[in-house]
Amino acid sequence: MVLRARPGCDEDERAVVRRLSGRGRLPRDVVMRARMIELSWSGLRAPTIAVELGCSQKTVRCWLHRFNR
Repeated sequence: MVLRARPGCDEDERAVVRRLSGRGRLPRDVVMRARMIELSWSGLRAPTIAVELGCSQKTVRCWLHRFNR
């Protein structure tokens, strides 16, 4: 089974994720989680997202599951 982030509920939710991934003055973990969602939306799978962000596949899967809930 391929794990992907669910589509954004509406444009507001998508805008929030885009803003959080903008790498402003936010904590690194918040930015990374938003990037995981964005990369998943763009079609990347968990192993590729993990390599891109320098974290484990388990971490990516955990946050994608959490976002989907």
